[in-house]
Amino acid sequence: MTTDARAKAARAQGQAADPQVNVFVTANAGSGKTKTLIDRVARLLLLGVRPEHILCITYTKAAAAEMKRRLFERLGDWSIMADADLAKDLGELRGTPADDLDLSRARQLFAEALETPGGLKIQTIHAFCAHLLRRFPVEAGVSPNFRELDDAEGSLVAAEARAEVARWSMDGSSEVIQAAYDRLSGSLDHRSFEGLFDTLAARRFDIAEWIGAQDDGWGEAVWRSVGFDVPSSTEAVEDQAAAEFDPEVWRQIAGALATGTPSYQATAAAIGAMLESGTPDIMTACALLFTKAGEDTPATWTEKAACMKANPEVQALALAEQNRLECARKRLRAAVIAEATVAVLTLGLAYAEAYEAEKRRRGALDFADLIDKALKLTAERDDAAWVLFKLDGGIDHILIDEAQDTAPEQWGLVERLTGDFFSGATAADESERRVARSLFVV
Repeated sequence: MTTDARAKAARAQGQAADPQVNVFVTANAGSGKTKTLIDRVARLLLLGVRPEHILCITYTKAAAAEMKRRLFERLGDWSIMADADLAKDLGELRGTPADDLDLSRARQLFAEALETPGGLKIQTIHAFCAHLLRRFPVEAGVSPNFRELDDAEGSLVAAEARAEVARWSMDGSSEVIQAAYDRLSGSLDHRSFEGLFDTLAARRFDIAEWIGAQDDGWGEAVWRSVGFDVPSSTEAVEDQAAAEFDPEVWRQIAGALATGTPSYQATAAAIGAMLESGTPDIMTACALLFTKAGEDTPATWTEKAACMKANPEVQALALAEQNRLECARKRLRAAVIAEATVAVLTLGLAYAEAYEAEKRRRGALDFADLIDKALKLTAERDDAAWVLFKLDGGIDHILIDEAQDTAPEQWGLVERLTGDFFSGATAADESERRVARSLFVV
């Protein structure tokens, strides 16, 4: 990197680290994003902001630990650094010369950070949510003694929940669960079937919210979503298509094709074989009227074959049958999707029930629970406004690290925390704050 480029990058980092402005930083990995965040925290502390009024949220425990290590290392160095070296370091950090008061303030920061009740709030989003729920357990509806599931224990809970669903599918306690389990375990390979449960676990709140919003039953809603007025079945769709099958129409089509080229004669012979076997299913009939290379594409012989053009009445019958089968096939596919979706949601509900029961038995919450309950605590409950008011009194500066990894639900929580950040009763009087409230995202 050239000297000019280094100077330009340093100026940009200095601007982003200025605690007097709100900043959203986008930069490549290795460009100094975490350093900029730590510089900003250090400058906030130098301005007299209490450590407990600063909240840093990052994505992983390793990142939180590294941020803490680097910040404490810097503050520790300041506490023992020679005056000249400390003055130079502070000047480079802030872009202004440091006086004796600045030096004295910098030397006190390490002890202040160590003595802060609960320590500096440099946490993962999940750790922050856990802290929030323990601070307001009554409002959140959780036990103040809940445990957090780590990855290892979470895997054990998930495995036990899957085993419970498998037991329900075999012990005769639920024919619905048994049918759903048999359908999906039979149509998916082992890895895909196991992966299905991972997806159901990750989306269980979304599933529960959608099901809860269906006033007249979620099964009916699934069928409506694919174009059915009422729930049906693939068998019913196939039976309807078979009932509308007219062998005489196909005999006339075969007769016309038999007068054409050898390839059309072969199609005529295939139609004859189909008719001899009885009423065909939809896909067997479609194989004769749609191309094999792309089964959604109608065969062109119905319009272009000379033997069909020579028999316009038969050609009209062939085109009508092609259209009928295309509609029937689409309806069949929609029914297949609806049945599979109902099966997936049935297993999803069963799995969620088993999973929640196992967590209750252990007195634990997983990461998704922490986010969900924190969101409800700050957004949906009757006392959410009071909770946010209490939080507003303790947090003045929020710094979000690794924003690209933050999920929508986590952003939702950040938005709730900062919704009244710059307005309302807690923000009305800035006179007691050394630095106006700020938000930094990188």
